[in-house]
Amino acid sequence: MQPQPLAVSVEQVQGATVVRVSGDATATAVDGLRKSIAAAISAKPPLMVIDLSGCAFLSSPGLAVLVQSMQLTQRGGGKLVLAGANDRVRGIFEIARLTDVFTMKPSVQDALGG
Repeated sequence: MQPQPLAVSVEQVQGATVVRVSGDATATAVDGLRKSIAAAISAKPPLMVIDLSGCAFLSSPGLAVLVQSMQLTQRGGGKLVLAGANDRVRGIFEIARLTDVFTMKPSVQDALGG
């Protein structure tokens, strides 16, 4: 199966920063993800939502980017919430025993509190 190109977009929704990830977050593609999230974190948003509903695959380096992003967001006084992870992506968090570390919601709307 051919990896899908990784695409990342950032937008403001209801006072939160929403980072939308689509495609496969493979080891060779996570640099763009890291840079996009770092730029969003630099604005110190009170709430950052990473929408994984379009992410079909998350590699270990991709997971590491999300762990680092959560730490940086918290240091800046904000909160990071993951939204929309499919069973395959959620399984990676379960294997790494990170489901209790991250706040995970079924959708962006749920993550925004609506």
